[in-house]
Amino acid sequence: MSDHEEAIGDNRLLVGDWELLGKAHTFLQPFASAALYAEGDDSSISQSLMLMDMLLLHYEEQQIYQSDEHSDERMVRAIDMGWFILSKYYRLTDEVPVYAAALLLDPRKRIAYIKQNWPKEWHEDTIASATAFWQKEFNYEQPSDHPSTPTSMPPPLAKKLNQLAILSKKLEVRTINASVRDDFTSFINVDATDVPPDCTSLEWWCQPQQREQYPKLTRTAICILSILAESSEPERTFSGARRTCSWDRLQVTCKTVEMIECTGNWLRQGLIWPLHENEMGLIGIPRPEGDSQDVDDDSGHYFDWY
Repeated sequence: MSDHEEAIGDNRLLVGDWELLGKAHTFLQPFASAALYAEGDDSSISQSLMLMDMLLLHYEEQQIYQSDEHSDERMVRAIDMGWFILSKYYRLTDEVPVYAAALLLDPRKRIAYIKQNWPKEWHEDTIASATAFWQKEFNYEQPSDHPSTPTSMPPPLAKKLNQLAILSKKLEVRTINASVRDDFTSFINVDATDVPPDCTSLEWWCQPQQREQYPKLTRTAICILSILAESSEPERTFSGARRTCSWDRLQVTCKTVEMIECTGNWLRQGLIWPLHENEMGLIGIPRPEGDSQDVDDDSGHYFDWY
């Protein structure tokens, strides 16, 4: 430092400057933790609004803290500006209903989170937006949603009802047919579930009992909750795709590159296992003997996606 004494001149950090840096460092700790959490393996888009809620709460608590004897004008201005910017992006999430839908599909949150932590005037529009998104994009029948009814045996002959059975039939409680029931509305209005900490929302939805109870909604939840909270991992995967498209494999189609990169990522994450390790998981059709080993435009049909 002494070698550059003349160049430094008056550009020095005084005691007050170091104190301000210490306050800023302390204030920014939750932001660093939120960024690491959002980039983690267990994060998904269902945590995005919750993380923003936590950071906005942190801003508001610091605004109160800085309003009394701890007030520092420089920190107050920085906090107010940061709160303004975060609020701006928070409001923009209203234009993308998948954020609210992901939050409502989190079994730990559901509608109870919104009613507990959001202003009452937000509730109706948020739920309506998420419900409309579900109705438009996912609420349709697929052959796999409901098991087919076996028809090999003829139905038993109906017995003649006695008078008491007829009276009982009139008082019988009418149940809602599963095909008529709205899975999304039914799910979000149930009390939040106490899911173990080591189980993510996506893993919870992949359990067989959820598919039995919410057949159509399970497909929706897996699709939405597979979206990451941040783009760091997709960007790394996208950058790594350049190694897949080497100069001697320029005929590889986009679909084939997508399959290769996704399969590699899933293998590294432990989401699937090769067939030779557990005889299940990664489903592939072996290449016929004698065929060229080069990957070309027609190579996509050697894979089945499940």
